[in-house]
Amino acid sequence: MTHTPQLTLLSLSLATTAAMGQSNGDFELEPTLVTAERVAEDTSSDQLVNPALNLGGKLPHSIFETPRAVEAITREEFVQRGAQNLEEAARYTSGVQSAYYGLDNRQDFVRIRGMRSQNYRDGLQYNFNFYNNTPQENYAIEQVDIVKGPASLLFGNGTAGGTVNTVSKIAGPDAKNEIMAGYGSHDRMQFGLDYNQAVNEEETVFLRLVSYFRQSDTYVDFVNDDSWFVMPSLTWQPTEDTSLSVLFNYQENESMPSLQFYPYEATQVPGFTLRNNLYAGEPSIDRYNTSQKSASLIFKHQFNDTYSFNSTLRYLQSSADYVEHTIVPPLIAQGVFGPGTPAGTYHRLLYASDHETDVFSGNMALNAKYELGTVKHELQLGFDFNRADRERYTLPPNPGLYNLNYVYGGALDFTNPNYGAMAATLPDRTELDTFEEELYGIYLSDRIEWNNFIVSLGARYDDYSLATNQLPSDTQQNWSFDAGVMYQFDNGVSPYYSYAESFEPQGVNDLTGDPLKPKEGTQHEIGVKWMPDERTLFTASYFDIEEANRVFRPDPFTVTQSSSVDIQGAEASLQHRSGDFFFQSAFTYLDTANNDIDGSPALAGVPDYQASAWLTYSPQEGPLANFRAGLGARYTGTSSDGRDALETKSHTLVDAMLGYSWDDFDIQLSVSNLFDKQYIQTIETSETLGADVSSAFLGQDRSINLTATYSF
Repeated sequence: MTHTPQLTLLSLSLATTAAMGQSNGDFELEPTLVTAERVAEDTSSDQLVNPALNLGGKLPHSIFETPRAVEAITREEFVQRGAQNLEEAARYTSGVQSAYYGLDNRQDFVRIRGMRSQNYRDGLQYNFNFYNNTPQENYAIEQVDIVKGPASLLFGNGTAGGTVNTVSKIAGPDAKNEIMAGYGSHDRMQFGLDYNQAVNEEETVFLRLVSYFRQSDTYVDFVNDDSWFVMPSLTWQPTEDTSLSVLFNYQENESMPSLQFYPYEATQVPGFTLRNNLYAGEPSIDRYNTSQKSASLIFKHQFNDTYSFNSTLRYLQSSADYVEHTIVPPLIAQGVFGPGTPAGTYHRLLYASDHETDVFSGNMALNAKYELGTVKHELQLGFDFNRADRERYTLPPNPGLYNLNYVYGGALDFTNPNYGAMAATLPDRTELDTFEEELYGIYLSDRIEWNNFIVSLGARYDDYSLATNQLPSDTQQNWSFDAGVMYQFDNGVSPYYSYAESFEPQGVNDLTGDPLKPKEGTQHEIGVKWMPDERTLFTASYFDIEEANRVFRPDPFTVTQSSSVDIQGAEASLQHRSGDFFFQSAFTYLDTANNDIDGSPALAGVPDYQASAWLTYSPQEGPLANFRAGLGARYTGTSSDGRDALETKSHTLVDAMLGYSWDDFDIQLSVSNLFDKQYIQTIETSETLGADVSSAFLGQDRSINLTATYSF
């Protein structure tokens, strides 16, 4: 949110310190009083139950000790459930809706609290705009952290829904070596190597090599999903107080667009059942091929008991060759191409682009841990930046198609598809768009502990600019604030309240050339976290999010930012280990309203209810020792098309896992959508060329994967 610059954080922090210190008589340095029964101080907590977050030095505490809704999904957890990608890793998390359009191999799509998330890697922004980078591969990831709600204090520009951060595998003393091989549905073959080794006798230098190869088809006809990467890292740790890591990554993905924008009318053709394997493009020419190379530098140093410094720098270069035939909605096709086609036959347009992206980003933070009287502080002063230069070549504007960057791509009969009707040649991509985007932010935060209270306060200032070759430049400055308070009762119950803000630049109005206001989000959240012992964690929250300045185009000649989106919701989750059993469950309720549209309909594709549960049985003794089994269920409730005119029905999917370990070998069979349920994932209606058009996105079918791992 935009505020007048002020020393709000510092004054609040000092005032809080003074008030707490005076209540105890003086400011003499002395040990903080900690009640013995407080579970928050128990560092032996089960890492599946209460893991610590790893956001590049931000929020460096466990879920239980953080006065806002956060989640951390460890590698052990998402491997145990057989997750094949980032979306699957997050799908048993409260407040999260993943793969909400079905399979989309172009990017990792996750919604948090009804809104698209911002994706980060090792605390730095990973995606800049869309369809110009490789999706993330689970084999390279150690942990997935999720911050729910606005988080501009932590990351600068971002959505009001939340943030997903992944943690890379990096060389170090605790990494394990393994070789992995797998085979699964749609001829999915995959191989992985994770090798970590000390390279000197003192064991102060470690080398790690993580590499992965996959060759696979998908349930969509003609669509492959091939990928490979190599990710070496070197860590120098001369003392316990200092570490320096260098991480390199090179990745290539070769595929075709798996997401099919089926017109809703295709689900209503008499005598025809639309299946999710139908490819609506042209197999001979369509493609989505991406590559990425990056280098990261991660430095940590503890100066003394009070001061420490951490920094992450990354240079990333990515490219994307994107060619796709997309369906023209029937209502639009009639106005552009004349009288309608036979039922089940649809016109298509050809889109093509060539992206090149260069990003230099970094985060540096000075931390101070100290005590004033009985008040404990963790102060952080940080600076981070992003500089992203993007080039995009597209097809030239087509006067016959409202100057859109498309050409006609022929018609396709869904009931009897005949590909190759149009010449399989690609026009030159000559239209150049350039973007130079910069963000510089400075932030100050303080985490205060006094007796059983935890208070967090933070403020951040950002300077953002965007320069393009097609439109006027845009510059924006923004203040963001964040606050939270938690009280930890001795019985493990910890109620809390938090307030957070976000801002998300939206560039320039392409009709007028005027800068668009950034999206601005605010969230009020109350909740409770209960951890009676290290084997159990229950969290629940209620939140109210308001997002202002969302761009709305009621017709091709109008852009408005006059209204808002309101989201109220509740979440609950439970992680519990009892003997040989581990159980987790999640529940989400969302009440959304898009006030830009008459009647304030619910947001498109956002279900009102979601629930999930997963149970793992892993006996440690007896005849079934080394055996494990898991069973899970995911319920997705009804959702609106964004106009409250069409409704997507609810569905329930079942997942399962069987595994066995002996000596250094492990084998696991994972099944997603066990009963091969066919369903519509979502129906969405949006404005296109002045008309409301509806698209149907079909869900993913059953997927079976077998993996074998040898550890050494």
